[in-house]
Amino acid sequence: MIFYDNYKTPVASGAYRFVLQQTVSLDGGDTHHYYRDQRFEVVAPRYVIEGSEIQAHFPPPGGMADYQSILPHVVLRTRNLPWERPLWPGPEQEPWLALLVFSASDLLIGRAEEKTGTLADLKPDRADTWLRTENGATILLPQFKRPEDEQTPVRMLDLDLRVFLEICPRRADLPCLAHIRRVDTANKVPLEMAADGAFSVLVANRFPSQGANTVHLISLEGWQSLLDSPPMPQQGARIRLITLGSWNFVNDEVGHDTFGGLMQKLRQNAAPFGVRLRSPSDNSYVQQALARGYVPLDYLPLESASAFAWYRGPFAPIRRPPLNRPPFHRADAALIFDDQTSLMDLSYASAWQLGRLLALSSPAFSKGLRLFVESCHNAAEVARQIEEFLELHRNAFPDLTPGNAPPAGSEKIAIADELVQWIARLVLLYPVPFHYLIPNAALLPPESLRFFHLDDNWVDALVDGALSIAVRSSADRGLASRADLQSALSRIVYQYRLRLQGKTPEWNPKERYMETPKSGLLLRSSIVSGWPGVEVTVETGGADDTIPRILRMDQIVDGVLFCLVRGSIEKVIFREPLEGLTFGVSSEGTLQGRRSNNVIRLKKDLMRAASGEGVVDIATLRTTLGQQEKVRVGAAEFATQMLRMPEEQTIEWS
Repeated sequence: MIFYDNYKTPVASGAYRFVLQQTVSLDGGDTHHYYRDQRFEVVAPRYVIEGSEIQAHFPPPGGMADYQSILPHVVLRTRNLPWERPLWPGPEQEPWLALLVFSASDLLIGRAEEKTGTLADLKPDRADTWLRTENGATILLPQFKRPEDEQTPVRMLDLDLRVFLEICPRRADLPCLAHIRRVDTANKVPLEMAADGAFSVLVANRFPSQGANTVHLISLEGWQSLLDSPPMPQQGARIRLITLGSWNFVNDEVGHDTFGGLMQKLRQNAAPFGVRLRSPSDNSYVQQALARGYVPLDYLPLESASAFAWYRGPFAPIRRPPLNRPPFHRADAALIFDDQTSLMDLSYASAWQLGRLLALSSPAFSKGLRLFVESCHNAAEVARQIEEFLELHRNAFPDLTPGNAPPAGSEKIAIADELVQWIARLVLLYPVPFHYLIPNAALLPPESLRFFHLDDNWVDALVDGALSIAVRSSADRGLASRADLQSALSRIVYQYRLRLQGKTPEWNPKERYMETPKSGLLLRSSIVSGWPGVEVTVETGGADDTIPRILRMDQIVDGVLFCLVRGSIEKVIFREPLEGLTFGVSSEGTLQGRRSNNVIRLKKDLMRAASGEGVVDIATLRTTLGQQEKVRVGAAEFATQMLRMPEEQTIEWS
């Protein structure tokens, strides 16, 4: 993990003029002047931050635990966001955003009122003041020009000016309350970031109070006069802040909503997939089916009475041996009949039909498959043609920039590439609906961790169904020869994962993907939503490290993490995401220097006088750290001193 103090934007947000003047002198003595004046504007977030910009909060929204020794923080996916609107000229690069931590009594005493309005609500009564009168109260407004439309929506927080002054950071505090962390994203869910792994972090200047707390992410633009120490006297009994987000949590030692607390409960509830679905029946056959991950479904056979049948998705609690049979050419061929109970197993038939429906609903796949089967009638030839075509033409037309006419043949390149990507996503189960994977909610209850083996027979049936759209006669049935696709699938799937991580490997794996055992885990927990970017490392024993061990890791639905790996999981390690490591002190309120090992009694000696409970004198703490550690303390150094040790949990599956 690498820390940076801040990010200096090349051009700050605002209105600009680009002036160009050129003088041309001719041999005859004539002089011509050419002049161009171009106005432009650099825009940046000002009144709203999109939800996708926020990677994580701590404490987690709605969490309840002992948070009295931590400073709340928020992690942003854009590294430059906190510094895009400079407040003062100078080298310090103070952020224009800050976190305010309110206790329940602060909100009550300060008569806090959160409301949604427009920029018209930030318009003063008179042009020469920054005051507005509402309901008999004088409200102080942020002092900056607002050239945008008055109907621009904005969220506001009104409260008594005295309460704001007691808890808001001072100008000298601000440089240490925002920094950048660059972390490795290899063991995380893939993120779409402009600068991969570079997160900006905003930290509050106040320890939470006992009980309910609310954190607001506010804009400091226009409040420069209030952020000096001491602040300049101001008229108005109340203040109107622009808030860009907020969340709530409860500081109570009874709760367990910390990374370590939640992981301890998950460790106790970890189990193979499928064992939690129970039935009132004592029938051993039924209990055995449930233990293997099957669920009963209503089943209406053609021209027959309604009955029930068994279904299991691709996740099984035990390893399933390969069927070693030819491809299924229709869904009915994949039905499994138990002649002892007269019950049907619909698992593979459902997978086949789903694969066909997914293929028919994808114009890119349908068109691409037709393009490459017109001149051949077996899967090996199709795969060979696609691979050779892509390798031959991948770099043939590098200049396919917008506005340029695509050269002849480029459409076929795009189709072939889409076909390859679609097949890779299919075998990794990306397009498979959630209820096909988890057919009953009892299989994955809240705060549970389930391990599974991937049933490759289910995936085979899925691929058979997808390839069946190219089968138009008995002569075409060789197209669905899944064995012929093995070498192509291996290369496609393994490279797909690495491309998601921004890597471009060029190698041919020796192992065959569909013949390699695969396993995985499903995590349904507050960990997934409260700690986005949680890092997962797996040990599978004897795996080839030249090939990606983790094949897929992402949230398949909110709060559910899905991880698919090569081999059989022996051990999994969950680590607190580095970009979200918390700031704080020991339970005694002390901070130990990283270099000198000297102890600072932060909660006793470095709290801001005449302020709200728990407000830290960040500027004095910065000076103290510099003297003690004998280093310059910027935002990066401050972060390394204040970070608490990361937590991790190891869980073994035997």
